[in-house]
Amino acid sequence: MENALDRFLRYVKIDTQSDDTSEATPSAEKELDLSRLLLHELHELGIKAELDEYGRVYGWLPGEKGLPTIGLNSHVDTALEISGANVRPQIIENYDGGVIRLNDEFSMDPHRFPRLKNHIGDSLVVTSGDTLLGGDDKAGDAIIMAVLDYLVHHPHIKHHPIAILFTPDEEIGRGPEHFNREKFGAEWGYTIDWAEPNFIECENFNAAHADIHIQGASIHPGEAKDKMINAARLAGEFDALLPAKDRPEKTEMREGFNHLTFVTGEVEKAELHYIIRNHDRHLLEKQKEEFHKAARVLEERHPGAVVSVKIEDDYRNMKEVLDADPRALEHAEKAFRSLGIKPVYNPIRGGTDGATFSFLGCPCPNLGTGSYHHHGRYEFLSLRDFNQMIEIVKALVVLE
Repeated sequence: MENALDRFLRYVKIDTQSDDTSEATPSAEKELDLSRLLLHELHELGIKAELDEYGRVYGWLPGEKGLPTIGLNSHVDTALEISGANVRPQIIENYDGGVIRLNDEFSMDPHRFPRLKNHIGDSLVVTSGDTLLGGDDKAGDAIIMAVLDYLVHHPHIKHHPIAILFTPDEEIGRGPEHFNREKFGAEWGYTIDWAEPNFIECENFNAAHADIHIQGASIHPGEAKDKMINAARLAGEFDALLPAKDRPEKTEMREGFNHLTFVTGEVEKAELHYIIRNHDRHLLEKQKEEFHKAARVLEERHPGAVVSVKIEDDYRNMKEVLDADPRALEHAEKAFRSLGIKPVYNPIRGGTDGATFSFLGCPCPNLGTGSYHHHGRYEFLSLRDFNQMIEIVKALVVLE
């Protein structure tokens, strides 16, 4: 059996950053570097597995006959906010609660990052300060592989049949594309993707995105009076017309938000891109209408300006499915209790591939990995929580 931490450290050194500007599947060829490695490692364990034409790795480990097949999923790609190339993880043994120096420029101070105070005495894996770490979601990949490694090397332990799925492009919202429910074969499953080890995440945002195009009119500034329509200025006005209370920096828990992620503009035209989120589908529809209202107001203020709004839905709140079919939740609760863990039900302020899997017929709540501060240079993995998650996932599939 391989040490799970060694496995994780090997995975994070592979650059698998997805590409939101690409229409290819997967979006970046380099994602397949990890997918192919995972396929090879599954085959080395004697597990039937395949890499499909869409970059998804499916695997199947037989178990006791007559028991439901349980699915395990994680993703191979890393976030776009900061580079995932040349990751050089550092291990902090027996963390003493002080400032962690990542490099000459960047440090993690527990006063700024209070979560660190929960990990005094723990061993941590941190970045070199130049890249992200990749715990989202290579920790999930390593946890699933560690559990499979354990079961293969302990054949006397009885367990459920297990379906495995490693997906690309989760970070750009395309992980569930081309999901083959029949091939996967699980009656229900779990995404293993960040969060605390005692969390069961069974609610996520309903999600949409909005693209705003503002057409202005460019006139020489010397003769611009009552003629010029400066689209770049109107872009700022448009954002100001949306409720300030609905910005992500003003919200928490189940409160929805409108997040401006991209804006570009010049006199003649401007573009804005938003992600729109709410746990309540009816409130999400109200937020969408606020975008159309802002466009109408802007056109009334500036005759001749043309403001177009295009809004598309991305995914829905898996709570709808899990309320109707709670088997995955009940099974997880049983596994947590067997380890003496009291589960905490936490609404996800984000998305999960499991939300879409749920609506495609495989109810799929999310469980944690023990990695934190994702999508940036301050990401870290708690070895204590990571190892606990391995035990939790074992408990999900092993018979008592």
